[in-house]
Amino acid sequence: MTYTHECPADGCEIQVEREHLMCREHWFLVPKPLRDQIWRAWREWENGRGSSAEYIEARDEAIAAANEGGKQGSLL
Repeated sequence: MTYTHECPADGCEIQVEREHLMCREHWFLVPKPLRDQIWRAWREWENGRGSSAEYIEARDEAIAAANEGGKQGSLL
């Protein structure tokens, strides 16, 4: 069974796989450096070397960027 969740971008109802943060359309609105930061934070957290707070901060910034149409986030 594949677990899914709704894309967190405002108004988006697309179901995405658990391993993905958001749907493809919204993911590519997130600036590339921030997408890379999310992947790094996620891998570090999954491997026990990082904190969930780092990932959550990057995730929230990515969702905000997608909602704003891809404007650069403050984490960069």
